[in-house]
Amino acid sequence: MPPSFINSYKPPAGHNPSSDEPFDINFILPIPEVIETDRIKLALFIPSIHTEPYVSKHQQDPTLDRYLPIPSLNTLEQYNGFMYSFFQPDPTSVLFAIIDKTKIDPNASEKENLFKSIAGIIGVLHCSPNDRSVEFAPVIVLPEFQHTYVSKNAVGAMLKFWLDVPSQGGMGFRRAVWTCNPMNEASIRFAEKMGFKQEGIMRWVMVLPEDKQSKQVTGGERGAGDGRDSVLLAVCWDDWEGGVRERVQALIDA
Repeated sequence: MPPSFINSYKPPAGHNPSSDEPFDINFILPIPEVIETDRIKLALFIPSIHTEPYVSKHQQDPTLDRYLPIPSLNTLEQYNGFMYSFFQPDPTSVLFAIIDKTKIDPNASEKENLFKSIAGIIGVLHCSPNDRSVEFAPVIVLPEFQHTYVSKNAVGAMLKFWLDVPSQGGMGFRRAVWTCNPMNEASIRFAEKMGFKQEGIMRWVMVLPEDKQSKQVTGGERGAGDGRDSVLLAVCWDDWEGGVRERVQALIDA
């Protein structure tokens, strides 16, 4: 008797274009090339443009990824491999470079300005137009830009873009999510400062790469890699319209 079903799924192959090809962001929604405030802009992360300046600064502090559920990324090859295997094949994910506009010198070349002004990365995960929900991750601010206006402006710009209604220039989503390692207390405090509310702990929600340690699985039959819990926080549309938007705007302007 012939089978009643088949499974034709194939893992996405990813895409690694040469530098002279347009980069296919492969995202589920139309999205602007730049989202910005007066002091920063979020530019769609184009590997041929942004990887080298980002990695050159990221290498100065290898602990930046210590709480993230991704392998340590210390070279151009490692970072591009992650970009092409994780972000680009997933149409619900897209990555932005954080650019500090105050560091841009009109007399310098574009490349010189990128090396001076690139301040980090901020990603979008699990974007669901049907549920009008989105998660911000990863969020990495490079050392020289930490404890400045950069983090507040970058996350604030994302919140405004996704939670503002279309008549305000936004997407009209209902929920923006922030998750982090329970040990990353600074991330939790920052998210709460930006108006996110804790909703609970998601247990065993991630399998970590081999170079990251957390909760061990016993028995040997549930795959390799330690597991990780995540703190779940969110800003919803009613929070946004109930005062969080004004709080975020004040933090952007401070």
